[in-house]
Amino acid sequence: MIDVEAVVRSWLITIDKLTAEFGTRIYAGRYLPSGYKTADGPALLFAVRGGRQDYSSKILESSMQFRVYGETEGEARKASQAVYDGINDQQARGICYARMEEGTMPVLMTEPGSDWPYVLMYFKFFIQNDE
Repeated sequence: MIDVEAVVRSWLITIDKLTAEFGTRIYAGRYLPSGYKTADGPALLFAVRGGRQDYSSKILESSMQFRVYGETEGEARKASQAVYDGINDQQARGICYARMEEGTMPVLMTEPGSDWPYVLMYFKFFIQNDE
C-alpha cells in the first residue's frame, strides 16, 4: 500500500495558492514540528483519519483531517480559504479526486494548551494505490 500522506504532501507543495500562503509550513503528521510558533506564519497540518479501499484495491478512499493554524483567527480563516481553493474538486497525478467531505464545513477551533487558533477541515481523497 502506498504512503497516502506522502502522496498528498507531494501534491500540496506544488500548489501555488498553498505555497503562497504557507511557504514550506505544510506538514503531514499528528503534531506541528517542535519549535513552530504561529508568529512564523500560517501552517497546514494534515493526517489520515480513516478510509477504505475499493473492490480492486487499486483506489484508496482516504478521509483526511486538516488543521490550518494562524496567529489570529482571521489569519487562520484566510489560510483555510487558500486550502479550500487549492484542493477542493481538484485532481493531480496519483490523486483521482479531492473534495471537502460531505457533511463537514471548516470550523474555527483553539489548540488546547497554546490557545493557537486553527481551522479544522476534512477532505476526502481518492488515490491510486500503485507502488
